Amino acid sequence: MFQLYKKRDFSQLVGDTFTFFKMEGKKYFRNYFIINGGLILILIVALYLLMSFFFEGTFAAAQNGNSTFLEDSLYSNMGIFLTVGALLSLLVIIVSIVNYTFPVSYLSLLANNKEINTSSLFENLKQKIGRSLLFFLFSLFILIPIMCIIMGITFLLVMIIIGIPLLLIIMPAVMSWISLSYYHYISTNSGYTEALGKGYEMLRRNFWTIIGSTVVMYLIVQVVVSVVTFIPYFFGMASFFVNPDGMQEEPESMVSFITILASAVMIISLVFNYMMQNLILVNQGLIYYSATEVEENISVNKEIDSIGQNEE
Repeated sequence: MFQLYKKRDFSQLVGDTFTFFKMEGKKYFRNYFIINGGLILILIVALYLLMSFFFEGTFAAAQNGNSTFLEDSLYSNMGIFLTVGALLSLLVIIVSIVNYTFPVSYLSLLANNKEINTSSLFENLKQKIGRSLLFFLFSLFILIPIMCIIMGITFLLVMIIIGIPLLLIIMPAVMSWISLSYYHYISTNSGYTEALGKGYEMLRRNFWTIIGSTVVMYLIVQVVVSVVTFIPYFFGMASFFVNPDGMQEEPESMVSFITILASAVMIISLVFNYMMQNLILVNQGLIYYSATEVEENISVNKEIDSIGQNEE
């Protein structure tokens, strides 16, 4: 079984993240798609329909010489667009909350040596979803303004060069602070401000190790998502070079092709972003449990307790 409570340095934080998925990956992602896959699928279908409307509308407007087609459609169907936009935004929030809470639930069950299956994960998620929503709402009014101020000052400093290295440090530091605070808030009965304080203390105590691990994970995720997304884009662009007159000869077929290509790129990017976020979130979870081990020596205490039980 994978050991969560363990003191880890930089290389161990990175290496153990991949070890976790090597040992638990099959079970992890099977349950992940059972629980969150349906919501992601609904989101994909909704986005595809919106993109189809946009591209087909743009093409129809170009054929008819009506440059205000999309604007006219928007104003004449304002109620529908607002409703669809609100529902789509709500769906994105729900998918994101489940996506962020799933690894917390999985690691929580693993830390407590409980059976991990779809039923236990779903039950754990139901228990944590309320606090997840509260964390999101609190962060919207507390963390987001703070982040905007910090990032604004950092971007201004970019103009005098010093902001560039600061940006590379502050961005992962803020993201890790939020993740550690989220883990503590969801995994315990702590209040929101207490969780922020705990997350900051964990980050401060092992700052450079955490920053290094976080940066490496983000770079890996960005490279993988970019490469995977580029593949359908590359084949799509190659087809244009092979048949450059396709738009004039078969405009409707080319518009359908462009719609499918753009949708495929967006869908692949979306799915892989959600999937690869698990790599970052599990890594942050290992940071959290490692910091907890440093403070509380949980694994050592368990070993002592097990020795006492064996002697009896």
